[in-house]
Amino acid sequence: MRKKNTLLFLILLISLFGISMNDLQAYPRFAAYTGDKCMDCHVDPTGGTMRNSGGTGYAKSNLNMDMFRKIAGKTQFSPKITKDITVGGDVRVAQVDNEVEGAANYNSFLAMQGDLYLNAQLSKIVSVFITSGLEIPGIEADYEVYGMISNLPANTYFKVGVYKPNYGIKIVEHRAYQRQYLWGAPYNNNTGFELGISPEWFSMNIGLYNPMDLDFLGRDPHKMFVANTDANFGFSKNNFNVNIGASFFNNPHNTRDTSGTQTITAVNQAYGGYTRIGVIKRIAFLGEIDFQENTSDLPLRRSLFGYAELNVIAVKGVEVRGQYEYYDKNRDITGDHIQRISGGVGLFPFYGFETELMVRFPIEDPEKKNNEFQWNFHFYF
Repeated sequence: MRKKNTLLFLILLISLFGISMNDLQAYPRFAAYTGDKCMDCHVDPTGGTMRNSGGTGYAKSNLNMDMFRKIAGKTQFSPKITKDITVGGDVRVAQVDNEVEGAANYNSFLAMQGDLYLNAQLSKIVSVFITSGLEIPGIEADYEVYGMISNLPANTYFKVGVYKPNYGIKIVEHRAYQRQYLWGAPYNNNTGFELGISPEWFSMNIGLYNPMDLDFLGRDPHKMFVANTDANFGFSKNNFNVNIGASFFNNPHNTRDTSGTQTITAVNQAYGGYTRIGVIKRIAFLGEIDFQENTSDLPLRRSLFGYAELNVIAVKGVEVRGQYEYYDKNRDITGDHIQRISGGVGLFPFYGFETELMVRFPIEDPEKKNNEFQWNFHFYF
């Protein structure tokens, strides 16, 4: 009964904000504040990674505090090497202090991200994007490389290479349950192609990729299919705007059966809905709900993910943030779900630097002492 009540609460919460049954490295809340599309601020039409001139302009105008304007001086930096070659980058370092049940607190500095971006505009419609990520010992570096044909009628584009497929909301927090357990973030890039169209208020894209978690050679004949669509509505000069959308992926892949004697085809499938809502360009709400099904020679496992985020611009350069996360590992049994409530503040003292303080309170049954404190430092250009 408790699980059913929680599920109903999740559905009701997101429904109240207008959801219908849709990055790392994007701030979807900025799109909610302004009512813009992801492609208005990013080189990648689906958002994330490198910023274009629109994204750089937004940062210079809005992501700074007036009290530090004299100290920082005028922004002199230009990301353009030449007229057609542009660079960008993100560096993130976190100080983590987490309580650990039955052990000493985990306290460490972690280099979370170190990406250098390069985009070459070869012609009006052809471009090449390259990024090399920070390599963690024992883990393959997170990188993206793709070629793209874009700037076609109705904002049609074709992209092929290695990158993050477009599913759900591309939030920065790779430890969010839907990113960590649904997509295997932070290293969830796949090789394949994507075709999209985005005329005016409507966007849609589909992609075909190698299955998740393959080695470099991608030795599996199956292919993963990903689809996403969303609609954007703005009212009163975008003082109130709503984005609603839906995503789907189907990931058949070879694996060993439970006895380890033969290769079988398993299927990982998910579908979900998302919303972004902006009010008076100072309040941003994000919501996402996802349903996952895994089939193999084991019994069917059906999972549920819920995510809600509220951001408020207190004054220019200062954001107050709150998050709620829900993960039910198997909807058909009880007592296996977890939740997490987070709160904090983000500061943008001057262009190119952000710092964030967050406290997280996981809720598990049985109850554990595992609260989390994170202080993040983010440099970008």
